[in-house]
Amino acid sequence: MGVCEQRRPTCVTCQIKQPSGCWSLSPTPDDAEFWAGGTVARWTDAGSEVTYCVLSDGEAGGFDPAIPRSQIPQARRAEQAEGAALLGVHDVRFFGLGEGGFRQDSHELHVDLVRVIRQVRPQRVVTWSTEWNWQRFRSCHPDHLATGAAVLTAIYPDAGNLFALSQRKELEGLDA
Repeated sequence: MGVCEQRRPTCVTCQIKQPSGCWSLSPTPDDAEFWAGGTVARWTDAGSEVTYCVLSDGEAGGFDPAIPRSQIPQARRAEQAEGAALLGVHDVRFFGLGEGGFRQDSHELHVDLVRVIRQVRPQRVVTWSTEWNWQRFRSCHPDHLATGAAVLTAIYPDAGNLFALSQRKELEGLDA
């Protein structure tokens, strides 16, 4: 086992601190900061480019009943952009899907995710697990589980398969 620059035994975080491209995909605004903010900050501090993709605008979130529900998506997007910028993330892509609306298999979402993977070509991907965790039950929101499944299905087999979604190359110049 080696030693990192902090003179500790080399850990996974030190070994992967500077991938050239990273992709974080979350179901709602602020999920990436809550669950992986430290890792994202370390990567951007080391010079990595990180792209955030946020599936919904978090319209079911918020805690202030005085704020009209129609204003929540705009406020959540602004908070997400500000939080990402504080961590050094300058590429934030909002998909604008309704909460719960991406739990079903969606060909359009699948194509959109494959498109982003082919554009960004990440070396690291941060997303949600597809498995229930009974010790941390509240982290298993159905939108989180569905996000993980959608991301993993986009990564494999289609994002790297030259023959899958071949029209992306013809229409957008995006190779597998």
